[in-house]
Amino acid sequence: MRSKRRLRELMANKGTLPQETLTDILSRLPIKSLTRFQSVSKPFSALINSPAFISAHLRRSSRHSSFFFRHFNNPSGSNFSFFLNNNLISDVEVPLLGCLIRFPKIVGSCNGLVCLDISSCYARGFVLWNIARKQYSCLPSPRISDSRRPFWMVSTGFGFDLKKNDYKVVRIVSFSCEKDESPVVMAEVFSWRTFCWRVIEASIGACAIHEGQNGVVVNGGLHWLGNSAGKSGIQKFIVSFDLDTEEFRKIPIPDFPAGICVKIMGFKGSLALAFYPAKEVDVHSRHGRPGVADWIEFCVWDECDGADGKCWTKLNSIQLTTVGYPVGVANETGLIIKKLMEGQGAQFILFDPSNQYYRGMHICDASYSCDVHSYVESLVPVSGGGHDQVIEEEPSE
Repeated sequence: MRSKRRLRELMANKGTLPQETLTDILSRLPIKSLTRFQSVSKPFSALINSPAFISAHLRRSSRHSSFFFRHFNNPSGSNFSFFLNNNLISDVEVPLLGCLIRFPKIVGSCNGLVCLDISSCYARGFVLWNIARKQYSCLPSPRISDSRRPFWMVSTGFGFDLKKNDYKVVRIVSFSCEKDESPVVMAEVFSWRTFCWRVIEASIGACAIHEGQNGVVVNGGLHWLGNSAGKSGIQKFIVSFDLDTEEFRKIPIPDFPAGICVKIMGFKGSLALAFYPAKEVDVHSRHGRPGVADWIEFCVWDECDGADGKCWTKLNSIQLTTVGYPVGVANETGLIIKKLMEGQGAQFILFDPSNQYYRGMHICDASYSCDVHSYVESLVPVSGGGHDQVIEEEPSE
């Protein structure tokens, strides 16, 4: 009722209100109300779909981010669900659900667009999805195929190129190689603006990026954990991709022993790492007793007098009462998301390693797996070039 009354007021005064005032008023409304406005007025529709208005609305909605969850309860992923957690927990219907062989993987979430990998293996099929606008678009098939050589591993990432105002999907392919050969790595980028893939130079040498990783977006770059075999053994580092220049580089990481897991994260605008023992690891050397993985340590890539002008600075650790590990990050608020396992269920907490503040979150009972992404409602279209691949989801009964 409030939206309808507001609509009547705006319609009655649209000829007298300055454009800036009208834009300011409309940019404060939820997308559901704006969708109604588009259907009753062509001038309103033109305004709401203009790039300037979309940016203004996004700036406001970004102050009220929520979390987008995917969880499933069996190894095959056939029993899965998506849901949003803002003030209320609400299930989200997945587009193309009847066509999916198994659970879709969330490649990334950025400015209201969610990128899904809907292929059964090797990241061969992608969808861009705007949940709030109920629109999705199937991307064209990637250009790099296994016709010449079998795939070994494929890693992906999704992020926003601020300088070019472009959303990009990155696909890094490692090919199988013989025993004495160096791994062959190729990369390609999908552009939201041109709606096509381009093969680019993968200047990362003979290294491997582990399959299944999501590229973590920090400061205009995507980041993955990589490794290579050298004379001194396995060397681990971060593979970083600049979304603007589309260039790769390697960032060193602190040494860590076998049996310790590491997860790349964003923390208050800085690249960060979380270290934690694998499940059932003997942590006698740390706590004076054998036990379970009940601690997590953090460090950030920060300004210092190092050779690169930056170095890893250790932050506070967190002691957990049960086995736990990081599953995601809320970078905008500087809160790290943890998952605590309790029996067959799950418990979640938000934790800030800079001040050790944390609070519990009642989310779901994901007995097998769960991953979390930040999410904001936006009007960003699923196709930047106005292509006809955009599909409106069928309304719910």
